[in-house]
Amino acid sequence: MSPGADEARRLLERELERSEYDGARATWWDRASRAFLDWLGSFRVGGLDSPVLTHTFLAIAVVVLVAVVVLVVVARGLPRRRPRTTPTSDGSVFDAEDIRSARELGDAGRAALRSGDWSGAVLDGYRALARGLGERDLVRDVPGATARAVAGRAAPLFAEQAERIDAAARAFDDVRYLGRSADEAVARAVLDTEQAVRTAHPQAVPAVPA
Repeated sequence: MSPGADEARRLLERELERSEYDGARATWWDRASRAFLDWLGSFRVGGLDSPVLTHTFLAIAVVVLVAVVVLVVVARGLPRRRPRTTPTSDGSVFDAEDIRSARELGDAGRAALRSGDWSGAVLDGYRALARGLGERDLVRDVPGATARAVAGRAAPLFAEQAERIDAAARAFDDVRYLGRSADEAVARAVLDTEQAVRTAHPQAVPAVPA
């Protein structure tokens, strides 16, 4: 049995109110579908001379509208939910789950450079620099430190590389937290700085409290 006008309207409203449509902004499609539903609801079976014609028209309208919904979803995908809260990153160099060694990070950075992923090379290149300082016991609390904090602690130990380290830290923050894209020159500079610091002897090793 074909659905009546009220039943068709209710079914379509229930479909359009499903949870996966939450968070999407009203679009031309939302407005058009709502206007169509209002127009569809204005029909009553007794409003036309032929009840059979009315039921047939409503059934065709429902099928057409559902088909359009399916086509829109296939073409554009389901609306994405917007994050309900802002990111709570503390600005640290490493993600909590990143336990790669300095060598692994350096290899990843150079692989990213070869593949043209300049931003990836900046991130892993600076992480390799920071991890290396931690592995050499030159900078403490590396996993939770920010890029600028690592640079500030490393500068007295590598005075000749201090400006390059600071520039690498700024490049890391630009990519990681400001969403900027690095170019090849910046990526190479970060990786070259990592290598220079890795192969240099520190001017002084800070005493570690017992």
